[in-house]
Amino acid sequence: MNILYGIATTGNGHLSRSKIIVEALKKRGHSVNVILSGREEKDLFDIDIFKPFQVKKGFTFAASRGKISYIKTILKSNPLEFLRDINQVNNNYDLVITDFEPITAYAAKKYKIPCMGIGHQYAFYEDIPMTIKMKFASMFFPKLYAPVNYTLSFHIDHFNQSILPPFIDPIFYEYSKSSKDDGSILVYLPWENLDDTLKELKKIPNNFILYTNVQSIEKVNNVTLKPFSDKTFKTDLIKANSLISNAGFQLISEALFLGKPILCKAQKNQPEQEHNAKILEDLSYATVTKKITSTVIKDWLNNSKKIKIDFPNPIDLVVKIIENKDKDFSKEIKKIWLKK
Repeated sequence: MNILYGIATTGNGHLSRSKIIVEALKKRGHSVNVILSGREEKDLFDIDIFKPFQVKKGFTFAASRGKISYIKTILKSNPLEFLRDINQVNNNYDLVITDFEPITAYAAKKYKIPCMGIGHQYAFYEDIPMTIKMKFASMFFPKLYAPVNYTLSFHIDHFNQSILPPFIDPIFYEYSKSSKDDGSILVYLPWENLDDTLKELKKIPNNFILYTNVQSIEKVNNVTLKPFSDKTFKTDLIKANSLISNAGFQLISEALFLGKPILCKAQKNQPEQEHNAKILEDLSYATVTKKITSTVIKDWLNNSKKIKIDFPNPIDLVVKIIENKDKDFSKEIKKIWLKK
């Protein structure tokens, strides 16, 4: 098949998951062209697997100090550029796949090309536990933001629905069992204010590795600051004792697979992250907080527990579903969870 694959780059989880799927599709002989939108190319890393790719502005949320600003988001958007990007997409594809990427989804709608939505967000089409805010948002937002004809969704639990387990990078399967905990605490809070985060971390004697917007590795007291790199981040996650992060789906899933205690803070005004945090709290899979402070961190370190979930690898079934999109795979999807 000739496939157009759209990937939202506002979060690294979309990229991590899509790398696995795109590579698998190419190995099966499919032609895959990729559109990345949400961040500038200079802010993306380790994306060679997506060649040939295009980078577009798309649509992204503006945030500061851990909170999405809807006013700034609207002011930052460029509807004319968005429409131009849609019109520039070729119409010679057999299938469009979107990981919650709007340009490809609307191009598929314009040219009447079958479009499959693959991602965590599409789990909200299913009958799963949701906050009131998420229930309201799920009625409109996914269908307006990236409309699709078919959905393939992932979550940390199936909730007795046709939901697949999350993708876990093969590196975690290969090295997690042999790696040793080095006692470090990995911190990834890209939406939080760096100075605020450093102020709290420096109050605690533990060794922290903080991935943030720096050009090279820096040491600030007990905190090592690192520029983001997919490979080094995953290596540090494998070696870490525990994780402090926002409530992004992919990273949380990987930490659960590795059995890392999690302290998470949902990005405010981001319904998906607020949903993820609520699910983690309800299942007792993580400690959830509304503010990252030294007191909260100390209490979490003293009381945290390791929860390890051996998520089965869904890639073979995902490729099968893509290649046979009109067939019903609900039984196969439910069976895959039994492989845990």
